[in-house]
Amino acid sequence: MKQDSFFDKFLRWLRYKKVIKYIPEDSVVCDIGCGSDAIFLKKISCFIKQGIGLDKEVDNFKDAHLELKQIKVFKDIPIDNETCDVVTMIAVIEHLDHPQKILNESFRILKQKGKLLLTTPTPLAKPILEFLSFKLRLVDKNEIGSHKNYFWTKDVKKMLLES
Repeated sequence: MKQDSFFDKFLRWLRYKKVIKYIPEDSVVCDIGCGSDAIFLKKISCFIKQGIGLDKEVDNFKDAHLELKQIKVFKDIPIDNETCDVVTMIAVIEHLDHPQKILNESFRILKQKGKLLLTTPTPLAKPILEFLSFKLRLVDKNEIGSHKNYFWTKDVKKMLLES
């Protein structure tokens, strides 16, 4: 397990703070790209009905409120249609080869009137993140180096409409 820097933890806290207020109590939440520790799901597990975490680095785990599945998320999501009240992708979509496919799958697993919550850096953030990562070494260089895309808001909206 890698040790996150203070700055990595701070950026994660900012993202979580933005997203957590939109998670209804007693909901079923799928966190796509939950990370090896599923930190976000563990943080909200006390007020949700069930959390499902999907990530290539997480260890398989299941208890009454949390299920973690070790999978590479690049095509189909192994969850039944209309299962989740909320799907989160927190700093994930920029790492995907086929983000449109995963967005389509996210909407498939969402219940009617469900919520998709995602965060992603814009192209304006790219030089800043690369500077913080590669020059100052304040942000994990592997995380920033694995970014495949940076999205403008209009591009995300277009992909969501296509989903």
